Amino acid sequence: MDKKKIFSIFKWLWLVLVLAAAGYYFYRNWEQVINLISQISAWRIVLSLVLLIIGKMFLVLLVQYSVNSESWHPKYIETLGIYGLSSLGKYIPGGIWQFVGRFGVYKVNGLSSKASTRAMILENIWLLGSAVATGVIGVFLTRFDLIAGLLNLPNHQWLAILFTILALGLWIVMLKIVHKTMRRHTAENIPSIFVVAGVGLLLWTFIGGSFFVMFHDFPFSAAPLFIGGYAVSWAVGYIAVFAPGGLGVREAALAFVFSNIASVEMIAVYAAMNRIIWVIAEVLFGLVGMVQKQGMQTNQPEDENIATANLEVEKQIKATSLASDSQDMFEAK
Repeated sequence: MDKKKIFSIFKWLWLVLVLAAAGYYFYRNWEQVINLISQISAWRIVLSLVLLIIGKMFLVLLVQYSVNSESWHPKYIETLGIYGLSSLGKYIPGGIWQFVGRFGVYKVNGLSSKASTRAMILENIWLLGSAVATGVIGVFLTRFDLIAGLLNLPNHQWLAILFTILALGLWIVMLKIVHKTMRRHTAENIPSIFVVAGVGLLLWTFIGGSFFVMFHDFPFSAAPLFIGGYAVSWAVGYIAVFAPGGLGVREAALAFVFSNIASVEMIAVYAAMNRIIWVIAEVLFGLVGMVQKQGMQTNQPEDENIATANLEVEKQIKATSLASDSQDMFEAK
């Protein structure tokens, strides 16, 4: 048995084990789970979905920027549909099918293999970089006491602000290096590093905020910690290619990050609820892509009919022209 088959079997085993473990845990803690779910207001669930959709719309902007740098300029709604359809591929064990789907769409629209690869590299650097930066900033702003204790520094507010500024500066410098390196190969200019950084911070503010709003026992001042912690846990799940959609890995990271401020039961239940909301949002984005695809398939026969009609008209014009020329020649004789 080759390595690919072994890895494929491991991915499916991981999926089965995670689902089985989650089912067993919720079964054993059923009363606590029901109690925690009952505490989540319906309006919080709706607000969480809305914030997540807004955050993902900013994410689509990064996808748009990446393909624009390779001289492909689709409409925003088209990019949203492409992202929506390809994102559903992450739930297939392997963690690469979303990229395979996107790669195929890019090639169909005229991007070479190298251009498609560059676009996806840029997109993922922006996405993962902004997630890590948001996480670090969130910790510095809300739990600098942990950093101060780790580095044996005084726990002062001005130091927390200084570390936050340094983290932002380091991220900007890294973006500058990436943009300068990639610009040597891209077909067009890459958007400003400040535009990319701003979009990255906004998308994680909304996506992380979608997780925070489900908790009713925490003050608004705790939002940066929740946003940062969620961004980091998402990044950990994203790079775990063996887990479909980061399933199990993201939830474990969330439980670890918030273990000091909330019970494991609460984090497990809220993480599972967030996962459901996340899937709903991705299905909605996927539906946009499906509608667009259906529209293209519907219009294709019409386009073929138009092309056929135009060809017939051209033939008639040529025939008329030849007949006219023949008549002129006959009259001339």
